[in-house]
Amino acid sequence: MSLLFKYATSVGLLAVGAVSFLLLSQWKDSPEKVPRDPQAPAVTTTPVHERSEGFYLEADGEVFPYREVTISSEVAGTVKVKTPQCFAGQYVKQGTVLLQIETDDYDLEVRRLDELAKQATINVEELDLERKNTLKLIELADEDLQLQRKELERITALNRRNVATESDLDTARRNELASRNNMQTLQNQKSLLTKRRVRAISEQKQINAELRKAKLDQVRTEIRAPIDGVVTEDLVEAGAFVERGAAVARIEDTSRVEVHFNLQYNQLQWLWQYTDSEDSKDAKIPGSNYDLPNLPIDVTLALEDGVYRWQGFLARYDGAGVNAATRTVPCVAIVKDRSPMSIGKNRLGDVAAPPALLRGMFVTLRIKIDPKRPLLAVPASAIRPGDRVWLLQDGRLNTEEVDVVMIVDQQALILADQAAIREGDQVITSPLPLPVIGMPLRKVEKTATPSPQSSLSRGS
Repeated sequence: MSLLFKYATSVGLLAVGAVSFLLLSQWKDSPEKVPRDPQAPAVTTTPVHERSEGFYLEADGEVFPYREVTISSEVAGTVKVKTPQCFAGQYVKQGTVLLQIETDDYDLEVRRLDELAKQATINVEELDLERKNTLKLIELADEDLQLQRKELERITALNRRNVATESDLDTARRNELASRNNMQTLQNQKSLLTKRRVRAISEQKQINAELRKAKLDQVRTEIRAPIDGVVTEDLVEAGAFVERGAAVARIEDTSRVEVHFNLQYNQLQWLWQYTDSEDSKDAKIPGSNYDLPNLPIDVTLALEDGVYRWQGFLARYDGAGVNAATRTVPCVAIVKDRSPMSIGKNRLGDVAAPPALLRGMFVTLRIKIDPKRPLLAVPASAIRPGDRVWLLQDGRLNTEEVDVVMIVDQQALILADQAAIREGDQVITSPLPLPVIGMPLRKVEKTATPSPQSSLSRGS
């Protein structure tokens, strides 16, 4: 019975399926299909705008001293006194005594040369007196010579008339010759005294020069600070013997500091626009190609308690070459006022600011640039590979190649006079999976994201 029931059930199911197939096959009309229009991809755009205001070039730098003077001993001797100001970390004013060297040897040398100078003065005075006396003797000798010549002429005239004898004539000639000899001797003595006086004066000047040198050495036994600054290193102690030229201390100039930093080529191009004016090309000053424009800069130091700011100016290149490792150009800025000009928001309460820019601090520099050529700005995310931008023009995709000169504040800056895009063009910022030039697109508006402040205001 059970087997017969199974067969009957199977036959019944087959019969029901056959009847259903026959009924459905009688329907001739198929269900109506609803047509669908293809949907264009949705994109978000941002209009191209002109950047009229300037921008800042940023670079990281390190603080170095403007100058560091090594103080050396100008005389040899034992350090007698080392003052409290001559210790590392002390601030000293120009002229402050740092070290005192034993002066006994230099005092004795000054006394010895002082006596020699007095003797040299007396020698010159003696020669002047002797020369004066010689001149008087020359006057007397000249009078005697004139008398002897007259006597010779008279005796000669008498001899011609046979009044005077030959013996009288020889005697007159002998007296005239003696007078001339005496006159010549006095003239030679006068010339010799003149030369001796010149030599005595030269010796006097030499002794006076040695005396001045000895007095300078006597003064140099006191080693003083040549500039205002901080002693960074003290190298000798009291009781030590120092040689002439030995370093005894180092002082760092605190009147200003230098900030060393590197700039890339594209950053330097914005600085070169201030030195490459058309008016000055015909009258180039020698060496001006190695000058940087004297632009103001901001130096900032970020600490946990806030941000501190100083103001300086661009000074020069740090050498005339390029850093071979980083392919950047080293530059130097100078900060005259080392105390912070302004303080950012303090997050740790009432914490004291750094008193000054110190050697070795790592800071950030900002150089304000006012471009002389018009610039266009687009979001940096809109720059596609190959420096191209996607544009939405008449509902379709178009691309243009641009020359990005700088990325500032997440904005790509483009020279307006060299770009194929114009202010107001719609630049696509959203991604496209398969971009094809000319493909239809549809623009969607950005949904505004609530700011934290508005959320807080609504929550309150």
